[in-house]
Amino acid sequence: MPLAMRSSPWIPGPAARAVVAALCILAPPSVLSAQFQSTSGPVVVHSDYLELQHTPADQLDSADRSLLRAKHSAISAEAAFFGYDLSAHEWSSDAATCPALPGQLLVHYRRAFPNGAESLFTAIVPRGAGRIWVVPILYRNATPFRSATGSERSIAVFNRVVPAAFAAKAVQADGPWLAYALCYADIVYGNANLLSRAGTEMGLAHAPLPLLRISEATTARSIVFTDRNAPGEYLVWTLTLNDKGRLVAASAQQLSDYVAKVRNGAEPAEKPMPEGKEPPVKTLPPPQEPTVKTRPQ
Repeated sequence: MPLAMRSSPWIPGPAARAVVAALCILAPPSVLSAQFQSTSGPVVVHSDYLELQHTPADQLDSADRSLLRAKHSAISAEAAFFGYDLSAHEWSSDAATCPALPGQLLVHYRRAFPNGAESLFTAIVPRGAGRIWVVPILYRNATPFRSATGSERSIAVFNRVVPAAFAAKAVQADGPWLAYALCYADIVYGNANLLSRAGTEMGLAHAPLPLLRISEATTARSIVFTDRNAPGEYLVWTLTLNDKGRLVAASAQQLSDYVAKVRNGAEPAEKPMPEGKEPPVKTLPPPQEPTVKTRPQ
């Protein structure tokens, strides 16, 4: 996905650096999977990656299909405010099962163009009463004036739709902090493939595994994880939260694969001679007798 996002990772202040007991919690794959399985949304496991389950709109259950039909006009009006025309027939959509939004249906709308460009936005549709929220992501491969990844509006929308109880649990060491983070990435980016364990890809040798940072000196929390968003590159996400689990800042740094240089100290292999040909033999000239110089009488 052609999003070029550059930002600096979260750096603790002087007080946090002075505290030796600051905690960094690295979650093993089994714990990551359990975070999703214990909630309403299952996780999809692809070898070394985890992602939210995505279902095409026409394959949703009857209740969700009816919901989208009933809310179509409202979704179209909200999308039009951000410059998207849902009356065009090229749009496709899918819904993500997001554990952090039990009362919402999270839907991605995509429109592909003949030149390979794409428009993309996310609609957060309440299953009951409430407002529909639209988060613009791409306009024909271009990002909005402020990328959705860390925009103030995206953060405000996320904090509004995530229940306070879920957010409070998400900042606990044994809480659903990764499900929380992955839901945010899904809203502002479209689909995240989270690196859950060190695999066999040399290109991801420097990519961080999911990490929760808890500072005992301040109320700051941060969640770091890697998203394999395209071949040859990956995103390192950093989400900063307060002690109540409300999102304060978000960034995603685009990095290229790291490929180690392997030095081969082996001797060069000898090239075999073609059949029927003998290797040329070099002959040395016969030795010469040394010449003795005499003094004149």
